[in-house]
Amino acid sequence: MIPYLKKNVNPRNRKTTDCVIRALTVATGEDYYTVLKDLYELQVATGYDTAEKRTIDRYMEHKGWTKHKQPRRPDGTKYLVGEINLLIDEGDSAVVSLAGHLTAVKDDHLVDTWDCRNKTIGNYYTKN
Repeated sequence: MIPYLKKNVNPRNRKTTDCVIRALTVATGEDYYTVLKDLYELQVATGYDTAEKRTIDRYMEHKGWTKHKQPRRPDGTKYLVGEINLLIDEGDSAVVSLAGHLTAVKDDHLVDTWDCRNKTIGNYYTKN
């Protein structure tokens, strides 16, 4: 199972509902406020909220990331977030969608404000 690193990249260290911005900040290495600005510009252009899947999909595609469908094992069972290392190459970054949350993998660690490794992976993104 991939190790967990508790980290809040919110510049004011706030515990708030900014998981999309935090995950994208960690995975892309971009500044928190740059990611926030880019997401709001997409919201203005499309009319979709910054946390909607359509907005995240467009943002990630624009940044050169590839979206992957929910992975399943040959027997049909689903992978847990903590098992993302079985799906990506060592050292690769990923953004992982799970029910009501977005998280990031960077430097072979799950980086987030809480440990969601026991949750099921939805879609996930990797850098091309």
